[in-house]
Order: sequence, then C-alpha cells, then structure tokens
Amino acid sequence: MRHQTAPRLRPAPPRPLRHTLDRIAILNNSGHVPGNCTHLTDLLAEHWRASGIEVIELSGTRSFVEADLLFLNLSRPVVPEEYNRFAAQYPVTFNAGAGDLRKHRYSSGLLQAGAAYKGAVIVKSDHGYASQPSPARASLLRRLTGLARTESRSAAAIANDNYRIYPSINDVPAEKFAPGYIVQKFLPEENAGRYVLRQYHFLGDTHFLSLQTSGAAIIRTAVPQSLEEWTPPQEFLDLRARLGLDYGRIDFVEMDGKPFIISIARSPVLPLSKEPGYVPPAYIRLAEALAEAMVNIYSTTEKAVF
Repeated sequence: MRHQTAPRLRPAPPRPLRHTLDRIAILNNSGHVPGNCTHLTDLLAEHWRASGIEVIELSGTRSFVEADLLFLNLSRPVVPEEYNRFAAQYPVTFNAGAGDLRKHRYSSGLLQAGAAYKGAVIVKSDHGYASQPSPARASLLRRLTGLARTESRSAAAIANDNYRIYPSINDVPAEKFAPGYIVQKFLPEENAGRYVLRQYHFLGDTHFLSLQTSGAAIIRTAVPQSLEEWTPPQEFLDLRARLGLDYGRIDFVEMDGKPFIISIARSPVLPLSKEPGYVPPAYIRLAEALAEAMVNIYSTTEKAVF
C-alpha cells in the first residue's frame, strides 16, 4: 500500500459577520447639555433609542465610553486634534473625516481684492456661524437687493457680526481680505418676490432636499416649505468626499441652473419655534429616514472574525 501524506490544511479565511449595533456614542462640543432638543442629531437619537439602541451623550473628550459607533456632532468648523485622537479609539465613526469646514474650502463665488466684479458682495467670518439678526438689521437686509440694483455707494447693510453685505467689492475694507474672512459674490435666489434657500440634507447615500422662502435675503433656519427625497448632482457627492462628510447639510441657491454653495453644517440645528419643544413634522420625517439610514449602513458593514 502506498504511503500517503495528508495535505496541509490552510487556515480558514475570515468569515463575514454582520455588525449588531447596540450602543452609539454622540460626541458633542464641550459644555453640551444633554436633553436640549436643538440639533437634528437629537431627533436621530430619539429614533435610535426607540429602536432599542443605547445612545450615550458625550460632552467633550474627557470621558471615554465604549460604543459600537461614534457619531461626531460638532458645530465648530475646525475639529481640534484632541477630538481626532478621541475618535480614533472607536471602530466605526461618522464625520470623523470632516475635520476642516472653513468656508474658504468650499464656498462658491469667492473674490480676491481688486477683482473686476460689479455686483454686491458679502463678507463672512471663515470660521463662525451667525446668530439671529435684530429686527432693525433684518429690515436693512430686506432693502439690500434694491440697494445693489441701484448701485448705491452708501454704507453697507449689516446682517450681524459674521455677515456684512456691501454694494460692491470696492466698498470692502482692506482688512476683510485677510485670513479669517471670505468675500463672496452676493447672489440671492428669488422666486415670485420671495428669496429661496435650498438645503441638501444627507447621511451616507440617503439624500433629501428642502426649500425655504423668506422676505429677507439671508434666510435663517426656518420651517421648510417642502422636503423631498432627492438625487444630488455629482458635484455635491464629490464635495462631500473631498471634505469627508458622512452627515450634514449643505445650504445653496441656484444660479443659471447650477448650485451656488452658501454654507455647510456638520451639525445641523433645528428651526427656532415660538412653542417650546415643537418640531415641524418635516424634520421628524427627515430624522427618521436618516436614523434608519445610519443603522442600515452599520448593519450591512462586514467585519472579519475567526
């Protein structure tokens, strides 16, 4: 009988195992007070908890809590390095790659000193988001478009400390062209005598478009006139990939059929309401869809186990 040698068995390859999402940690800015329903993420957390997922709210990076997933809910444009190191401790993160959302990295229509541009311009802080303007300042803002059309050389209308609009680039002080500011073409979209703001909400491959209208040229977060599932143009997907954005909102208007980007929020806020605790139904529906999208993304991700 011939001597036979049994073949050497190779180690079995890793087998795929679907994740079970049991706990989500939300990393907020230092000083965040849990329980205040101010951001869209707060509504997402409600849906996650209702589906049986434990949600842990973190305020800053002092305390590490084990979780299957870390969701960064930071409003600051540039994420400090300590937050990046903290996020690196988690196996899965959302928005950890979106470390720099300063406006000069994405805004449309940016201008340099001496540019040959004839229309109105807006100067913004490259870092911050603006607060609600006073009624008097809002009244000035409503008259701004007429000011620009008549090419008046009067003093600029002030929206607030972070937004200031000038009739032309020649009226912008030289110091506003320094780092820390951006100078942008002021091109509000109008329809039937109202100003229009388009907001692209997203999480992963789930996309929604909302429209807001106002009598003021700069529209703060308000109740949307419409909210629908949407297929974004490729340039938005490319922009998100470049900035590392998994979740957030892009505010834009349309100029000649093309998007003109106004601002980007990594941590979208909910609209202010005169009724404490009231959330427009459109935002509840949006949050439900985005919350489910994140669970689906996580559950269909494969990890190797032996």
